[in-house]
This record gives sequence, C-alpha cells and structure tokens, in this order.
Amino acid sequence: MRLLKNHWVSGLLFAAVTLGAIVGEWRGQHQLVYACKPLMMVVLGIWFYLNSRRYGDRFTLLIQVGLFFSLLGDAALMFDHLDQFFFLIGLGAFLIAQICYALGFAQNVADGGNSPGLLIGIFIAAVVLAYGAIFGIGLLQSVDDDVQVPVGIYAITITIMGAGAALRFGRTYLPSFLMVMAGAALFIASDSILATHRFVRVIDHAPFSVMLTYALGQYLIARGCLRHVLDPEEVRRRAALDT
Repeated sequence: MRLLKNHWVSGLLFAAVTLGAIVGEWRGQHQLVYACKPLMMVVLGIWFYLNSRRYGDRFTLLIQVGLFFSLLGDAALMFDHLDQFFFLIGLGAFLIAQICYALGFAQNVADGGNSPGLLIGIFIAAVVLAYGAIFGIGLLQSVDDDVQVPVGIYAITITIMGAGAALRFGRTYLPSFLMVMAGAALFIASDSILATHRFVRVIDHAPFSVMLTYALGQYLIARGCLRHVLDPEEVRRRAALDT
C-alpha cells in the first residue's frame, strides 16, 4: 500500500493498466479489458485516498465517492456489448460520479469566497454550457426513445460538472484549476466521442480515443483535486478551522 502512495509508482501502474485496457478495446480482446479496465479506478482511488486521508473532509470524500462510482461504471460498461441493460447501469453509475465531482467543485467555489477571477470562471463555464447544450440537443435527435431520458439527464449532469470545474478559477491553486479543468474537458470529450460512436455514426478511432481521453481526464481530475487538498494555504485554512 505504501508503494501505491508514491506518485510515480501509481502513475506508471495507472498508465500500464490503461494501456492494457486500450489494447484490449482496440483488438476486441475482452479478457484483457476485464483484467485491466477495473484496475484503472482501483489504482487511482487508492492513490487518492492514501495521499488525502490526513486532510479528509467533504471535498475529498466527494471525489473519492466519484472515483468509486466511476469504477462501478467501468465494470458495467465492460459488458454492454452483451446487453444494453449494462449500458444503463454504467450510465447511472457515472451519473452519480459526475454529481459527486460537481458537488466537490461547488464546495471549492463556496470555500474560496469572492475572487477577482469570477468573470473568467463564468466565461469558461458559459463556453462549457454552450457546448453541452449544442451537442446534447443534436445527440438526442439520434438516440432511441427508450434511452433518451437517461442519456439526456447524463448529458446535463456532465455539462454541469464541467461548468463547476470552470468556476473554480481564482478559488484554488492555479495548477489545481488547470489540471481539473483539463480533466473535465477530456472527460466530456470522451463521453462525446462515445455517444457519437454509439448513437450517431461509427468513429474508427473510438475504441482508442474514448479510453485514452477518459483515463487522462480521470487522472487529471484526481491529481488536480489532490493538488488543491495539499496546497499549503488550503492546509493552513483547515488547521485554522479545526482550532
């Protein structure tokens, strides 16, 4: 367990299992996907927990729960080629994960108070919301009626998550904002490619690009959130609240 706390060890292990999952998806080797894909969030979740547990609060708990439900979503989506029911289970798990991330980012915004970067955050959030609205409306025109509602709800939720990441601007350590914002954007890109490939048209690179953008997105969100937790100013703020 102590090895998994090390950033380099966990990062290399995460990269290795991600590569295995990508190769498995690309070649249609389901056994390799079954072996590697769940380990992605297991490694990331354990690494985040071991490094953040000393500073555990509502924010760290929300991110940890988000990583856990992402693991459940990954596990369900591994079997969606067998039955669409697994797709709906995975969608539900990721919906909860997105809600947890969004609530965690909202906690950052609330804790950060007034910020001179408010207008910049609002502008970036508006761009995210505009993209979500345009893509979501176009997507729902191609989605089957029986999954239109859950897909629509999920599209709204992940868009809100991205907007929440944007509103952290000026309310957290800059590297934390950049990592989380990039991670949220990659997560949205991954789901956009997946949805387009599944409901609109076949995308040849989807087996590769969906997994790569998803893995990078999750890693950057977790790493950026940990940078926030370990930021010296944030540590001092917690210490002041505990005294």
